[in-house]
Amino acid sequence: QMSKSTGNFLTLAQTVDKFSADGMRLALADAGDTVEDANFVEAMADAGILRLYTWVEWVKEMIANRDSLRSGPANTFNDRVFASEMNAGIMKTDQNYEK
Repeated sequence: QMSKSTGNFLTLAQTVDKFSADGMRLALADAGDTVEDANFVEAMADAGILRLYTWVEWVKEMIANRDSLRSGPANTFNDRVFASEMNAGIMKTDQNYEK
């Protein structure tokens, strides 16, 4: 845990400068889901930044090679299964939000 007395305290501005706002958001999202105090872990912020960078590079690659991606109607068995799973996930999410 961060504490001024242990010397590992960062202000909000320092954290954004060091990890970016998105890196900080990812680390905070992973900081803890229990009733215990949230624990900001710098390694998680670093890993989040790396995941974001990897994802952005993948998106750039997909955009550059979009002509090689499949096109046309999405009516294969796998397409229908994918659409069904996505719709089931949307319905489940909606039900959970309603609760």
